[in-house]
Amino acid sequence: MEKIKIPTSFNIELDFETPEFHKRLFAWVIDLVIIFTYYVITTNIMQQFSTAHKSADNDLPFLYNMSAVSLLLIVPMLVYHLFFEVVMNGQSIGKKLIGIKVIGEDGGRPALHQYLIRWLIRPFDFIVSFFLVGLLTAVLSKKNQRLGDMAAGTLVIKTKIETNIDDTVFFELEDEYKPRFPSVMRLSDRDMNIIKTVLSNSARYNNFDVAGRLSEKIRTVLNITEDVEPIEFLQTLLKDYNYFSNKE
Repeated sequence: MEKIKIPTSFNIELDFETPEFHKRLFAWVIDLVIIFTYYVITTNIMQQFSTAHKSADNDLPFLYNMSAVSLLLIVPMLVYHLFFEVVMNGQSIGKKLIGIKVIGEDGGRPALHQYLIRWLIRPFDFIVSFFLVGLLTAVLSKKNQRLGDMAAGTLVIKTKIETNIDDTVFFELEDEYKPRFPSVMRLSDRDMNIIKTVLSNSARYNNFDVAGRLSEKIRTVLNITEDVEPIEFLQTLLKDYNYFSNKE
């Protein structure tokens, strides 16, 4: 396990812990079992359907249809990692169960093209090289990145979020909520992801120094003079951002 520091647009460093290699391996095994189970189930269904067909062996339309269906059933296995990492905020089912996730090297949520790049390079990390490239790069690289992570600009980190903040910066607000800082809209989604991560890490490590420094930096950027406790201030910014984003 290694702790890495990631600089942000606010000149604040975020601390993350990279998972031990065996945790990445266990997550991969879980995902592999899920994919293999899907393969076994769909193959059996196709075999039973084919056996039940009473037409002649030279029924070309039936054979063409079966081939087309077989190809379609392969697609979920091919896009499994890409699909789940995109819709589950950097986590496949295996990663979710083990407690690890993919993030961008800037500490925020990866963009779609980053997920796509690491997915496209996955065969070279594992299949083509017989797992050698993925194994060596994940173990020996400075940030425990496999080749796909290096190319995509992503990291795999441990995640033990203990706060009630959702996986994204967007969440529901009560109807009567009144925003306090309209200038928050000068910040970006990526900035709000940094704020969310700092809040999560503050609760996780019981260390509020980074939250205080980030709070002061944002006050300066947004020219906010109102005196608010740092954690409350950052939480209010998240709520205000949601309020104004949903209003647009």
